[in-house]
Amino acid sequence: MTGSPVDDPRAVQPLLYPSVATIAAPGSKSEANRLLVAGALSGATVTISGASPSDDVRYLIQGLKDLGFIAELLDESGGVVRVGPRGSDAPTSGELFCGNAGTALRFLTSVAAVTPGDWIITGDDYMQKRPIQPLVDAWQQLGVDARATDGRPPVRVIGGTCDADRVVIDSSLSSQFLSSLLLVGSRLPDGLQISLPGHVASRGYAQWTCSVLARFGVSASLSQESASVAPSQTPPPTKVEVSGDWSSMGVWSCLNHLIGSRVTANNLASDSGQPDERLAEILALLPESGEVTIAIETIPDQFANLAVIAALRPGTTHLTGAANVRLKECDRVAVMARELRKLEVDLDEHPDGLTIRGGGPWAAANIDPESDHRIAMAFALAGLIKPGIAIQSPDCVSKSYPQFWRDLEHIRTHHRPVVLVGMRATGKTTIGRALAEQTGSAFIDTDEQFVAEHGSIDAFVAANGWPAFRSQEERIVTASLIPGHVIALGGGAVESETVRSLLAEQAVVLWLRANPELLRSRLAGDSQRPSLTGAPIQDEVEDVLARREPLYSAVASRTIDAHLSKEEQLRLATRVEH
Repeated sequence: MTGSPVDDPRAVQPLLYPSVATIAAPGSKSEANRLLVAGALSGATVTISGASPSDDVRYLIQGLKDLGFIAELLDESGGVVRVGPRGSDAPTSGELFCGNAGTALRFLTSVAAVTPGDWIITGDDYMQKRPIQPLVDAWQQLGVDARATDGRPPVRVIGGTCDADRVVIDSSLSSQFLSSLLLVGSRLPDGLQISLPGHVASRGYAQWTCSVLARFGVSASLSQESASVAPSQTPPPTKVEVSGDWSSMGVWSCLNHLIGSRVTANNLASDSGQPDERLAEILALLPESGEVTIAIETIPDQFANLAVIAALRPGTTHLTGAANVRLKECDRVAVMARELRKLEVDLDEHPDGLTIRGGGPWAAANIDPESDHRIAMAFALAGLIKPGIAIQSPDCVSKSYPQFWRDLEHIRTHHRPVVLVGMRATGKTTIGRALAEQTGSAFIDTDEQFVAEHGSIDAFVAANGWPAFRSQEERIVTASLIPGHVIALGGGAVESETVRSLLAEQAVVLWLRANPELLRSRLAGDSQRPSLTGAPIQDEVEDVLARREPLYSAVASRTIDAHLSKEEQLRLATRVEH
């Protein structure tokens, strides 16, 4: 890309067809940051692999290094990071810059509190508007000199002076405050007892922190009104691996839900403890239309994706429990409302969410995600469904998903097999080749495949009969249904029940439909095609067409008139129909 990010927005082209693709999800930045802190404080040198080099992970690595801990990104492609204890020559003061990485800043505040020295923890302009006071209050209770600026970063911490083991913290704004305390509690001589007097936002993330600590032999627990972490008594592992990120997978799960794509990730763990693993379950229960309420408090990172789904589905969707989403990288509730209104989506904004009346037509728009990775990815999802969407600051996705745009293009090229069916002489091969060229797809003609393997179809049928030909044709069609390919089938391939089942399950099927007059005119003088009934080819057209048309109709995703010009047929074949 050239030019500034705002002056050079990325236009998102809609998908022409559903996708069938496998990707490697980025390593979970949330899990990576928890592992990095736990590893650095474990007292041993720990190698962490699979930590996607997202902006948030990089900020945390640098922050640990600035505090004097071993913290090195050894292999960017494999996300291999080595962390370990501070050395004897570690610094005793410094500034830790965290950009707009809330997790990094909040975790590093607690690491600084247990690290001797005079530390400033800060971030960019927007990070300096995000709350930190509840965590500062907690460390003040524990005897640490910690001060924020009007309740927000920068935070100054005089670390290493903790003299208590009990604390009360308000985690109603963010569970990251609680997770921050849990991650460092095992470094205190007597561990840490935490009272939770009120509501804990996104409680599942704090529970996940306890699970991550368990991998280091640290006993941490969370109940309704309290949490605790004990001093570590178990030697830590020397190697740990970050699992794939269910939060990043959310955009593709929503794409699957919207248009029947089958995008999967080969590195996602079931029962991972990641709250966003529940998204697929929520989508499965979402009715196609009508009024519905979705409480997103347990999966706040999916708010923007679910807002896009709400704008697309017919009916009214209430997204509730999103008050804390206003405190993320931007005020996601307000920004989603503003940008969806650009698309002429009918909605109301509430303190804790949105009411969206979806299913209507959309306008084109240039989307400003305010450099928020979740908003940018959500509108990329919208752009894959609807035309006319461009996204400013597209590289902001690097905060959590550096390879997002690369994966999007991979998903685009790995569309479901596009299969052309219809009678002989309808032009399936001609249109198929042109469609493949236009979409950058590979092309297969199953009749040509047969001839390459067995010679002339006419001669093969004369020697072996039609049943033998159909059997070989089934095999060739089965092998040809490859994502990212355009395939032209022989006219009678749909007479096989096996082929019809495969097409229904795997393909987008374009039926080139022609009347008998056009077929007879194109078949006149053709001596290369065997008769299907024993009658002259031109004379058998009506009988064969009567038998096959119901089969073509049954498998067709779209019907295209074979009498149209090649250009018009291609336009219809590539028309966005989501």
